[in-house]
Amino acid sequence: MTFKEMMADKKIKRQAYICWSLSIISLLLPVFADIPWHSAVMFSAWLIFAPFMNSMNVQYPDHFEEPLSQLRLEGKMLHVKQHQLEIADVSKVAIDKMNDHTAFIDFPYNMFGKLKFSFPLEQLPAVKTFFRQHCPHIQIIS
Repeated sequence: MTFKEMMADKKIKRQAYICWSLSIISLLLPVFADIPWHSAVMFSAWLIFAPFMNSMNVQYPDHFEEPLSQLRLEGKMLHVKQHQLEIADVSKVAIDKMNDHTAFIDFPYNMFGKLKFSFPLEQLPAVKTFFRQHCPHIQIIS
């Protein structure tokens, strides 16, 4: 993920501005308080990069060779990875091609991003068929 893409995210942008402001304040602390300057510089350097540390893993979702092993239907509950969703609460699922070799699945209106995972493109028809057969009320977004 590039710096420009990260700064387009409002949450990361807000965190960046807060951390950068705190970084400037921490650099001024040795002037007004009895704090060693090298501690302030180290803390300031950490604050500069802090907003981007958590966003590094956002780009790469979990990958499973067998996506149907991560999808299970039990009664009125849909199990996705290690999470449970009530089928009545799920209205849409995003299933689409990511690139020439990989497809992905995500639940954008239920736990956005937490349930996202990728799988081989060859498995795409099987995943779509699973939802059409077992959960016909769920709209598949491509």
